[in-house]
Amino acid sequence: MTALTPARALVLLWSGITCLVVVAGGVLGALLGGWTASVVAGLSSGVVCTGGSVLVRRRVMAGFAVAEQEAMARGYAEGLSHGLLVVVAQYEAAVFPMSVGGVTAKERLARRSAAYRLAAEAALSTPVRVAAAAALAALDEGDPRRSREAIGRLLSAVHPGTGDSAG
Repeated sequence: MTALTPARALVLLWSGITCLVVVAGGVLGALLGGWTASVVAGLSSGVVCTGGSVLVRRRVMAGFAVAEQEAMARGYAEGLSHGLLVVVAQYEAAVFPMSVGGVTAKERLARRSAAYRLAAEAALSTPVRVAAAAALAALDEGDPRRSREAIGRLLSAVHPGTGDSAG
């Protein structure tokens, strides 16, 4: 079965409306003037309804295209935000390794540059970018408590409304 896309739903809706208008025109024509009037009224109402549906479909599909582009842009920004969380967490693991000598200086520098590169993306929202800058600055200083707080603020910026209420 074919997926029900907005375009397909619109075609099905207008097909149904056109059929109903043709039947209504035919019944009205039959009541007013017999079979000839019924056929003429049914066909003319069907042609007018089909023409109207073509005009309406153009406008509606243009609106769908704009809405789809906006949704894709929001989804891209959200994906970047989540990726930024992962990269910052990886940089945090490099700054505060679980074992001494567990992370080389080269690996730490690579994770740092990846985090800074992703934090500079223009598609990120301003609150996420500001929180990421604060988190990266805290990680660069090497203060664990300040880093955890800044990463918590970054998490709250990426997922608004999910921060802890204890403050």
